[in-house]
Amino acid sequence: MRFYWLLPSFLSIFLFSLPASAAKLLSWRFDANQNRLDFQTDFGVQPRAQLLTNPTRLIIDLPSTTLARPTVTQPLAGAIRSLRVGQFDNQTTRLVLELNPGYTIDPQEVLFRGTTTAQWSIKLPKPERIGDLPDLTPVTNLPVSVDNNQARPVSPPTISQQLGTQIQNLQITRDGFFIRTNGGNPTLRVGRSEDRRTINIDLDGTTLAPNLARDFPINRYGVSRIQFSQPSPRVARVTLNVSENSPDWQASLSRLDGIVVLPQGISAAQIQNSGSTLSSSNQLATIGSVELDFNSPQLLIRSDLPVKPIITWDGSARLYRITVPNAQLSTSYREPQLTPNSPLLRVRLLPVGSRAVEIQVIPSAGVEIGGLNQISNQLVAIQLKQNRPGSSPITTIPIPPPDQPNPSVGLPSIPNSRIVVVVDPGHGGKDPGAIGYGGLREVDVILPIARQVTALLEQRGIKVVMSRNADYFVDLAPRVDLAARVGADLFVSIHANSIRNRSDVNGLETYYYGGGQRLAQTIHNSVLQSVNINNRGVRSARFYVLRRSSMPATLVEVGYLTSPQEAQKLADPNYQRQMAEAIARGVLQYIQQNF
Repeated sequence: MRFYWLLPSFLSIFLFSLPASAAKLLSWRFDANQNRLDFQTDFGVQPRAQLLTNPTRLIIDLPSTTLARPTVTQPLAGAIRSLRVGQFDNQTTRLVLELNPGYTIDPQEVLFRGTTTAQWSIKLPKPERIGDLPDLTPVTNLPVSVDNNQARPVSPPTISQQLGTQIQNLQITRDGFFIRTNGGNPTLRVGRSEDRRTINIDLDGTTLAPNLARDFPINRYGVSRIQFSQPSPRVARVTLNVSENSPDWQASLSRLDGIVVLPQGISAAQIQNSGSTLSSSNQLATIGSVELDFNSPQLLIRSDLPVKPIITWDGSARLYRITVPNAQLSTSYREPQLTPNSPLLRVRLLPVGSRAVEIQVIPSAGVEIGGLNQISNQLVAIQLKQNRPGSSPITTIPIPPPDQPNPSVGLPSIPNSRIVVVVDPGHGGKDPGAIGYGGLREVDVILPIARQVTALLEQRGIKVVMSRNADYFVDLAPRVDLAARVGADLFVSIHANSIRNRSDVNGLETYYYGGGQRLAQTIHNSVLQSVNINNRGVRSARFYVLRRSSMPATLVEVGYLTSPQEAQKLADPNYQRQMAEAIARGVLQYIQQNF
């Protein structure tokens, strides 16, 4: 059987300048008769698109946009197999139109049209066959896991027909482990050996992907290794190597096509913090930088101690995850500087708990991750391979501006408003507030958010007075006095939280006193609806600026700087914009409902 693959093309979409505020994807619809995808957001967006292969799929990214719901997959008919809509990362919503094997589209005939900056239509040309492929019932590309001791290329596998369930890869999570599968829902059986050193999870009607690594060094959560085996043709086994005093582990099916493996009666973080891991060394390697060598090309991981990365392909997110066990990020770590001609589209470094680092890599079209090469005790090289000769052309699609430049939907406007709001960024000057992960200061997070909240409210007809608009110190009493002096109707104080020795604590907290509960709850709900953040509730508190204010007042803690994951988000200008718009939307909703 012969397979023909199209050379990938990149659709570069150059649009007009749009407001840099977070948006929410409100609705989408694919018209099969017209081959047209329509979608609408609540704020203006600037789409980006690319055409990828293996399988052929058109990817539309909406920057600074949230979905606020789990990933949705809509099966389609004919040459177009499915439409998938999900949250690619905290700042990007992704729509994917995937074609059936043997079909492609001409990127130059893909037409984008914006009725407004918040209403878009994408007209696809008629798909064309690219070979004599027989009609197969296709399956999703199988992600690949690579044994870190084997220096062989890693690439998304070719199309094949599978029976039942197939194990694709293993991921370490903050709560335990996630085994990604493809196919049906297998029957699970969990048992522990008599010597209590192994826990076996048997999956009936399941096979192992051919390129799945059979042995993963873990050294986390009291698990030294995880091994995969096939004791019989229809039974796959996952074996956790643990210590005698390790807790039991449980396995359950996930709605995200996989198996969730968690400890029983205790959280993974508690196991980690108790020091019960079976790491061969309690010493953590510190990763100082990840660099891109354009000459080789290869990705270079620099650390102060030897590391053994584990490479997996995440088919749902369409990226490689390079997990480095027993490692931490340097407070001054560096990510590679990428150019438009780089073999990689994105590289991100993220801490996973307190004893691992994950490097997320999105390759450019036609690039695949190769094998590992331990150059020295402090340097590991990961090869990057071009799986096709030459480079794919970049096809620019000229797009006219929308019929209506400004979106018809967005933050609510308050016509002829006489409302006065005081926006109060906490601390300042000699008082930097909380100091979080990597030295991130509270004042450096909340002042940009407060400025953007102010700008958004003023654009909607609200008069706003800031208690400070630069990095200088203002005591508590003058903040309250200012609100009374200007006759403020509302008082909104913005802060960021911290807690010592509890890097696992994260999320949104909103406080009120007396008559400020409804204002606090409205803003809190608005943030939860549009920002990917943990809900830590709305609470009453006797903070000075709350109990001494004569108008409804609230204090918003936008997250925990002592959480590595949350600190990284709060330092991101895109995330700050999302938070600012969510707070502003909550204020406007409260005004609409109460004035």
